[in-house]
Amino acid sequence: MLGEQGVNVTLETPENGDNVWTLQQVDGEDTAEYDDNQSHRQLDWSFGPMKLSGYVDTDTLDITINTNINGINSGDIKGNLKDGVCLRINLYTSKGETRLYLKNGNETWVHLDLKIVFDGHYEGDYKIITI
Repeated sequence: MLGEQGVNVTLETPENGDNVWTLQQVDGEDTAEYDDNQSHRQLDWSFGPMKLSGYVDTDTLDITINTNINGINSGDIKGNLKDGVCLRINLYTSKGETRLYLKNGNETWVHLDLKIVFDGHYEGDYKIITI
């Protein structure tokens, strides 16, 4: 289902005699949720408009993450930290990229280069977890 997920919303009809509709964003399905596998190390990190959740397999360095940018859910992204995992972002409100990578042999880092149309520019490298 990767690449097919969009923003989840509900549209509520007006009550009898009213003319006000309600459009509300709801949380998307986070399929990269942490499980009980002993070799999976959970990660849950956020900064500014970005939220990352998922896990790293400490045996293989495979990573599965779900990225949320300005409330828009990307779906699951999978890769290996040794190679790095990059997500290019081209949304109406957000442009740039984020890259997850391995540093110092046992640290998961994220590089952000993200321009938010209404809220500035987020750029830098940040340590997420030690595995």
